[in-house]
Amino acid sequence: MLNKIQLLNLKVKEFLGVTLTQEEILEFFSVLDAFWMHSGDPKDPHAELTSGLCSNGFFDCLRVLSYLNLSDILAYQMARKVRNVIGSQRIDWTIGSPMAGITFAHDVGRYLEATQNMCLEKDPADKKRMLWNRMKIPEGETVLQIEELITTAHTLNEVERAIREGNKDQVSFLPYVPVLVHRPPKLPMEYYGERKVIPLVEKEIWAVPQDQCPLCRAGSKRYKPKANWAALTGKN
Repeated sequence: MLNKIQLLNLKVKEFLGVTLTQEEILEFFSVLDAFWMHSGDPKDPHAELTSGLCSNGFFDCLRVLSYLNLSDILAYQMARKVRNVIGSQRIDWTIGSPMAGITFAHDVGRYLEATQNMCLEKDPADKKRMLWNRMKIPEGETVLQIEELITTAHTLNEVERAIREGNKDQVSFLPYVPVLVHRPPKLPMEYYGERKVIPLVEKEIWAVPQDQCPLCRAGSKRYKPKANWAALTGKN
């Protein structure tokens, strides 16, 4: 396994024409303390997500994407995978959701040679609601929505709703959603509505309310990962 210094010295040129495996990408996350899975032992602690849901796994994509070299490498990998799926289809816009999805969508869009990249904003009155009010997408131009993480379909659907409602003309979404990490409760899960997920990393990870959590019922302690990484993972 690479150490952190080696990881942060990697350059995208070292991976040109190379397809990284899921395990190699997960190594990026593991080295940076951005990935954890429950051991299966009910005595071990589990994660409490920002939403308040309990989970047997955790990804912190921003901890990885904040490093410019890693964002560049992963965006290149994502763009290669997208082109393998969609071929030479023209992409006019790449759009990501706040926060980590903003720069990732930009970097992927650059490798896909998209014409424009833009992001949405969170509604100040309701952080779960997205707003699209800065630019207009002309009718007939194609939009590729790109996400850094999909746990549920909430953000995915909210982005689409906001873009459609924020444009007077009909918006042409491509029927794909590239995503760095796809973590649904059950696999296989390829489609959200009519759009196919194109993941770099895919893990079956559940997230449930506390009163439905089997680990809580078994006496497992619950920790918010970002503030309690050592307690959650056992790492010093």
